[in-house]
This record gives sequence, structure tokens and C-alpha cells, in this order.
Amino acid sequence: MIINPVEPEAAKEKVEDANMEQFENISSLKDDLETGEMKNQEERVTSQDEGITRTLQFFLFIACWGSTMMGMDLGLTGGASLYVIPDLHISSDHWSWISSGATWGSVLGSALATPISFVVGRRTVLLISSVTYIVGVVIATSTKTWGQLLAGRLIMGVGIGTEAMTIPIYISEVVPRSHRGGHLNIFNSLQALGTFLAWVVTAIFINVHPGSWRYILGSGFIGPAVQLVGLFFLPESPRYLMLKGKPEEARKCWRRFRRETPVSEQDYQDMCQRLQVELANRISFTQAMKEITTNPRIRATFIVGGVLSLSQQWNGATSVGYYMAILLSSLGLTDKTSDYVQMPIGFWSFCWTLPAYYWLDKYGRRKMLLISFPIFMIGELIAGSCIYVDNVHHRAAGFLIGMLIFYFGFQIGISPVAWVLNGEIYELHVRNYGMAWGAFLLLGSAASSTTSFSRQVSSLTLQGTFYFYVGVSLLFLIFHLIFLPETKGLLLEDVRELFNDGMLGLARRNLSNIRISLRFSTLSKSNES
Repeated sequence: MIINPVEPEAAKEKVEDANMEQFENISSLKDDLETGEMKNQEERVTSQDEGITRTLQFFLFIACWGSTMMGMDLGLTGGASLYVIPDLHISSDHWSWISSGATWGSVLGSALATPISFVVGRRTVLLISSVTYIVGVVIATSTKTWGQLLAGRLIMGVGIGTEAMTIPIYISEVVPRSHRGGHLNIFNSLQALGTFLAWVVTAIFINVHPGSWRYILGSGFIGPAVQLVGLFFLPESPRYLMLKGKPEEARKCWRRFRRETPVSEQDYQDMCQRLQVELANRISFTQAMKEITTNPRIRATFIVGGVLSLSQQWNGATSVGYYMAILLSSLGLTDKTSDYVQMPIGFWSFCWTLPAYYWLDKYGRRKMLLISFPIFMIGELIAGSCIYVDNVHHRAAGFLIGMLIFYFGFQIGISPVAWVLNGEIYELHVRNYGMAWGAFLLLGSAASSTTSFSRQVSSLTLQGTFYFYVGVSLLFLIFHLIFLPETKGLLLEDVRELFNDGMLGLARRNLSNIRISLRFSTLSKSNES
């Protein structure tokens, strides 16, 4: 801006007026974003007694313990890899299928979970998943060939997939409204805990000979066994019983989960009302596919949710986890040291899943995701670049530092946001299809990236593979910067409005907000100077 030297005071007043206008625009935007959160707060029931029973507390323990299965599988398989590969004379190509076998099985399990739970109920599906996983563990630990091991891993994966799809649904149908949002991060958080526990178990059994890897893989039996026994003492989901036309039985099961208080009664009535709305809006598969492909608003939710699921896995999070012990060994560490080093990595990763319960609601889904990408990309660049270092200890230390930075960035943003947003953005009549779509792409990406990891390393080298993941993540970051909406504090009806103008509307809104933010930042700096 050119200031007329003859009228300095008038020019100064114009600058101040322009600055105030920009600040008022920003404040207006913030007020609009906070409106949804204020609506939520006004609708909360003031009573503090939510009617929680010991049965519900026990149920949450059993359900949450089951959520560790996928993380346990990752850690146990990675820890056992250094011993099972030479013992069974498994090639790197065959091992890529074995390491990814559980994730391929989980893709099938997640697809089967919804229709099976509709027929037999949530509790029965979890019973089936526990038994399925135990059967897979028995087959895998008793194997003498790589084919039998692969079969066991696939069966274990079916149990993991049905578990992953059913637990969030089951929890959301019985917990108080004030706790309902937190369950969306439970699977992500406890998966990381499972990985840490698995690496602890690995460190315990690596000195057991012969066949240490059989003890390592066999310890995966404990989690589903505890869950299997506990489920026999729990009632079925009241919502499922209502869906099957058994209101009296549903009421009895509800009273086992929740005592009669104003809050629990309100939750029960809300459940009945939502069920009626869901039944009234139910559409066939053909109608749903037509809606998804022809309605710009609904199509945009499936595109955004699908890309989120892909970007959560095509950064190497799962594939590197399955190969962590092998990678550390390839850097020059001994097999035992490689397994021991995994423990602090697992504990660090789990710790950074906990702030997500608070940060996602305080700072927003979009902001935390955009912050997380540069952090974990820097971590991967450090981990990949340290491979060029000649000194073994310096190389391993640099790689470890890079992975710690990676898991910090991964767990505070993209990892929980992929689950949370896929639970928020889909409209009621296509929500089941949307959740299945997100889970299919997420688990399928985990499986395909793990299967192809050894081939990526052969073609690109290990450091080149890390750079490849950074490049792919950069593309995802650009997509999210342009198209990802902010859903923090919004009612589900308000979330729907964000997608009214399809992908172009999302892009226009985000780019406009970016321009305003940049202008605001520039004005702030000019005022300070």
C-alpha cells in the first residue's frame, strides 16, 4: 500500500481500518465454526448420573482388550520373523505374503462382519471372531510349512476384521452419549498398545529354545481367549434386539448395561428414535450405489473418506511395523537387540495415541491431520537417510530417531482422523456402506503395502522405499489441504451441509480459508513491525 506523505494520519487510519476488517472477518469465521459445538453443549443433559453398571464396565474392558488383537498380530509376527524365516526356510517373497496374511484376512472379515452381525447379533459375532482367531493361532504355531503358516495367518485375519468392524458398533450402542465420541479412537489407541505388548512378549520368549517363534506366535492366543470367556457373561446389544422385534428383551439387556436414571432413559429413547429413522431411510444396495455415484454430496463423502483411508496406510505405517525387526537387523544389529529395540518404539507410539482423545476435539480433525503429515514425513526422511551412515551404531540410532518422529506424527493426526472422519461424514442411509468402504480401503491398503514391501525394497532399496512413501504422502497432503473439511464441533446434520456443493465446493471453501489465513498472518506481522 502507498501512503500519501501529505496525509499520514488519514493513511494510517485507512490501514488500521483495513486491519480491523480482516480481524473481524477471522473472528466471524471462528464464531461460525464454534456454533455447532455450542449446539452440542446446549443439548447435553445436565444430570451427572449416566446409569453406568458394573456390567458395562466389564463389557468395555472385554471389548477394549479385543481391540489389541490387530496390534498384537503386527508385533508378534514382526518379532518372530527373525526366527521363523530360517527355521522354515521361507523366501522373502513368501514371507511378504505371510506377514500380510492377517491383513488380507481382515479385509474379508470386515466385509462379512456387518451382514453376519445383522443375522446373529454383535455379541455372537465377537464370539465367532475370538474362536476364529484362536483357530488361526493354533494352525500357525503348529505349522511345518509356509503354506500352513499362511493359512493360519489368513484365518487369524478374518477374526481381526470382524472384531474391528463390530467392536465400535457394539460400544456405541450401549455407552452414554458423553462417551460415544471417544470410542472412535479406541481401536486405533489399543492397536498401538497391542503392538507394544507384543514386543514385550517377544523379548520374553526369544531366549526360549528350541522353537522360540512358536511361543511368540502362540502367545496371541491369550487375548481372544480372555475375550471369549468374558463374552459369555455379557448381554446382547439392545439395539440389535430392537431391530429383531424383541423390545422386552432389549429393555432387560439395557438395564444390565445401564441403571434407570434420566440420562440413561434419554439415551434409550434416542436409540429407539434413531433406529426408527434408520429403518425409514433404509435403501437397497442398488439404490445406494446409484446415490453414491450420481449425488455429488454423497459422492464427495466417499471420495474424501476413501482417500483418508488410503493415506493412513500408504506411508509405511503397517508394512514397516511388520518388517521392523528385519529392518533393524539389516542395519547391523543382532537379532536379540533388534527385538529389544522395538519395545521403546512401541511404547512411544502408544503414548502418542492418548492425546488424540483431547486434541481432535480441541484443535480440530483437519488441523491435526495437516500438522501430522510434515512431522511423519520428516521422520521417514531421517530414517531413510541414516541408512547411508557407515557406523552401525550411528546408523541404528538415526533410524530409531527417525521412526520415533514418524510414529509421533502418525499417531497424533492421520491415524485417528481416518477412523474418526469415516465415522462422521457419511449420511445415515448410506452410513453402513461408507464405514465398510473406509474399512475395506484401509485394511486393503495395509495388506497390499505389506505384501509389496519386500519388492519395493528390492526395486528401490530401503532408503528409496522410505522416500517413495514420503512422495506419496506429499500427494495425499495436497489433497487433504484442498478438499478435507473440518467437522469439529458440528452436528451430523451440519456435517452434511459441508458437502452440499461436492468436491468443488470443498475446494473453494478450503482455498478461500487458506487465503484469508495467509492474509491475516501477513497483517499480523505488519502490525508487529
